[in-house]
Amino acid sequence: MPGVDLERDYGLTVTSLEPHPGGFATEGWVADGQWFVKRWKEGERPNGLEQLDQLRALGLPVVEPLRTLRGELSATHGSQAYAVFPYIAGRTATFGDWRAAARAMRQVHEAALEVELPPADTDEPAIDELGRALDHPWIEDRADELAAAIARLDGVRARVAAKEVRAVVCHTDLHGLNLLVDDAGEVAAILDWENAVIGPREYDVWVAADGTRLVEFLDEYRADDLDLDHVEFALLARGLRDLSARVLNSVDRPGVETWGFGRIRSVDRNLEVFSKYCAG
Repeated sequence: MPGVDLERDYGLTVTSLEPHPGGFATEGWVADGQWFVKRWKEGERPNGLEQLDQLRALGLPVVEPLRTLRGELSATHGSQAYAVFPYIAGRTATFGDWRAAARAMRQVHEAALEVELPPADTDEPAIDELGRALDHPWIEDRADELAAAIARLDGVRARVAAKEVRAVVCHTDLHGLNLLVDDAGEVAAILDWENAVIGPREYDVWVAADGTRLVEFLDEYRADDLDLDHVEFALLARGLRDLSARVLNSVDRPGVETWGFGRIRSVDRNLEVFSKYCAG
């Protein structure tokens, strides 16, 4: 077993454990085609598992974890935490699934605010840390560009702090591996709610800019009355946050370009499109 003890912790006797794609901070396996085993990497802990039953009660396609023999939502093997979920057949979404993704996002945002989630905030400790590491060899040749982007984020933060916008259930990462799509092309499950908040729609809608069908996505989502400052904050923060995760941990150097600098450099171009769906 790859660092899990399903029989000891869950009373499950399984005969096969096949590797399955995990996330940036997790690893995954499928047990006997019935269970999905998710293990967090060293130093990472499960978060938000207790809200999954509330989200499912709202009618959202959410998968609740199996409880351990002790009634807990996760277990620990050595120094690593893991959890077990019912296995949902499907494939991870691609940018080609933009229609289904937009509809799923709309469903999340239309859900009643009857779930215990933290309020969104604009604190970005990882980005602050990145600002103190501009001499890292992966980014030192572009330190001025990054410093300017961080300063811009600070300016936008001040503007959004003075605004009130509609709050919704917000996943904050409705992207790629977090959407399972069934054979009919519909979203069968929305995964990884660890960073979910009650907050502005814009903190989800930013994801439309990562694909090539931004206008079509926003139309399918039926975007209207968005706030451009919140969109700008979300776009900048996501690029800087993903860049920080890679630089500070010295992992996925190609992702520094694709998910970091690439996003930051496209912010103004994307804001031109978003502006047509914003108030004022």
